[in-house]
Amino acid sequence: MLVLTDRMSAKTIFGKIGSFIEKWPKGILLVAILLMFVAFQGADLIEHKSGTDTFVEKDSGIYQDYDHLYKQNFGSEIVMVLVDSDDVRESEVLSAIDDFDILIDQDKDVENVISMASLVKDTAYLVTGRTEIPDDDTILEIIDQLPSAYVDQFMPDNTHTIIMVQMPGSIDENNKQRVLSQIERTIEVVDFPVGTTAVATGDPAFMIAMSEEMSSSLQTMLLLAFILMIFALLVVFRHVRWCLLPIPVVLVGLIWTFGAMGFLSIPMTMASMAVFPILIGLGADYAIQFHSRIEEELSKGESAEEAIIDTIKYTGPAVGVAVVATCLGFVALLISSVPMIQDFGKMSLVGVLLCYLASMFVLVPILYILDRRAEKKKCSDSGKHAPVKQAKPKETAIGKQISRVAMFSAKNPLIIIAVASLLAVAGLYADEHVGVQTETKDFVPQDMQALQDLDKLTSVMGGIDQINIIVKADDVLDPDVLQWMVDFAQREEESNAHITGSSSIGSLIYSSYGSIPSDKDTISSIVDSMSSIVTEQYVEGGSLAIMNLKLENDLSSEQTSTTIKLIENDQQWYTPPPGVSVTITGSKVTSNSIIGALTSGRTQMGYLGMAIIFLGMLVIYKDWLKALSTILPIVMVTGWIGGVMYLLDMAYNPLTATLGALAIGIGAEFTILMLERYFEERDGGMEPYAAMEKAASSVGPAIIASGSTVIFGFSALIISSFPMLSDFGKVTVIAVAFSLFSTVVVLPPIMVNLDIWRSGRKLSEINMETNKVSI
Repeated sequence: MLVLTDRMSAKTIFGKIGSFIEKWPKGILLVAILLMFVAFQGADLIEHKSGTDTFVEKDSGIYQDYDHLYKQNFGSEIVMVLVDSDDVRESEVLSAIDDFDILIDQDKDVENVISMASLVKDTAYLVTGRTEIPDDDTILEIIDQLPSAYVDQFMPDNTHTIIMVQMPGSIDENNKQRVLSQIERTIEVVDFPVGTTAVATGDPAFMIAMSEEMSSSLQTMLLLAFILMIFALLVVFRHVRWCLLPIPVVLVGLIWTFGAMGFLSIPMTMASMAVFPILIGLGADYAIQFHSRIEEELSKGESAEEAIIDTIKYTGPAVGVAVVATCLGFVALLISSVPMIQDFGKMSLVGVLLCYLASMFVLVPILYILDRRAEKKKCSDSGKHAPVKQAKPKETAIGKQISRVAMFSAKNPLIIIAVASLLAVAGLYADEHVGVQTETKDFVPQDMQALQDLDKLTSVMGGIDQINIIVKADDVLDPDVLQWMVDFAQREEESNAHITGSSSIGSLIYSSYGSIPSDKDTISSIVDSMSSIVTEQYVEGGSLAIMNLKLENDLSSEQTSTTIKLIENDQQWYTPPPGVSVTITGSKVTSNSIIGALTSGRTQMGYLGMAIIFLGMLVIYKDWLKALSTILPIVMVTGWIGGVMYLLDMAYNPLTATLGALAIGIGAEFTILMLERYFEERDGGMEPYAAMEKAASSVGPAIIASGSTVIFGFSALIISSFPMLSDFGKVTVIAVAFSLFSTVVVLPPIMVNLDIWRSGRKLSEINMETNKVSI
């Protein structure tokens, strides 16, 4: 009785909303248009992010170490200019590099420019007293005299050299992009010799190019998603009038979502890009439910006013419950330690709610206005009032098929549930063996020019990835501290196959002197003789120093993780001198930290999503049977998805890690719509099997149509040039298909047989009470 009262209360509220829409359709549409203009202002505030803070929370210890110790002291944003020539030691080549250095060093956001030209000039000044590039023979002599650590860092071989353009670590994205553009223009202006090429690369250049590619890819995806949606609606929704009307309604919802992103400071990341095709699919889904119900009400002979009010009264709460379930699934994403996943969850929550509101307050008023015009025209033609009457709905062929499948499943519960459960358990077991992917380079288009330039730099330099170790001491130039740096680095190179080299102030002194001097004066003399532009890379203020351990090229996430753990273990075993602290950090360490979030973290998100939806449905329905029937079929789907990931040899990344919560949220909508219709028929007096047959034949086709539009929306992700988005699109399409299958095949036996069991218990209790009374 309490459940029935709550249902009536919700219908009363939505009935009043329907009356409001019927009374003020044009005013509501005017407000919707004004909100679009406000949203355009918000969209201008959206920030594109692709850096470390999209993987690691800023208040975490790992990020604090990275930002406060490494980035602020040693982590300048560095654009690498890779110069390729027949012989980069020639004076003509070094003179051109020197011209580049002088020009770009004038930029206000460039802290320093370091190159072989600057090293040769500084050394030549000590000999000749002139700051200029000497002749070829002198250049060769100077290079031979320089410590190998100097030369290897800037000139890996005679045909390649690099120019390091240092920017402040705190530089914002706009100025970083401006400096990169200036570097590229300066490369074009400088007169490099024939046969010499120069290209700007490195992490900042790569990240900027990736952001630009993200914007371009998003536009392509949105266009394709709308094209696919038009095709889907023409195929599965062509039996209604104005079948393409959901498209502009979804567009309104997307515009509102863009605006909300800006006002709520939700950044655009690789993960949040995937939300828009999802919203196109879900938004069209919600619109279809409202549109279909209006057509159904009109077919009964109702007037436009009655059809609008009844649609909002009955469909509003049903779709609203489904939206709540979907949102509760997305809420689970907010517990992730990965900001990119949190932003995906926030944006999905906001977007789903706004698309639901757009369906109710934009689509329904438009349909009402159109139907009223049709009524008035018919009245003028016939001379009397006549409702817009549609053809009486007939059971469709697909409805009959869905009904047959649902009834077969309902009458064979043991075999259906047993097979589904067995596949789910097998999938969950296989899911534990699915790998993870945390390398940003693996997420982007592999033919992207910036990635190819970065790969070439990596190949030429023998690897640019590294683990950074911050050494803090009262005096980092103390002989004991320097000796520990050299010994620890040598130990790591010898014992760890994935570490190919190292550099530090200790290694520079060792390379220059042949050993670490035992007295401080000799050390100070050696350091003073070095170029300050080199030593500043390794020492900050006398109390901080950095050791860089170079990693082998193309390490997997698991190999990088293992290497970091070995370094940490070695550091615990081979401790630094007393009073010296060591912190292992760097971009590799921060990106590696999300592996836990992609393994145990995603499992927790999935289980939490199930628990939240179950509790949410329990609160809404106040009926454990309905809540359990909603969630059990989706539990099966999460297991099946894990099996698919394993069979397709896919790896979890920050986006595919959301699959569990996403599948739960979206799949719950389909089960809720079927469940709502089933209990509507049961409330009308039908027996369980008859109610299931009626529900499957009536709402089943609409669910399939809605699911198809969602699938078409997700399909736009598959063609994305970003592998991370493409893989996500493939698996989500399969996940939605699984959810539809589970709704039609797995839900009926669970729902019908639990209902029969509970009805039998209630009947037994009534009989027992009757017998007691008669006695």
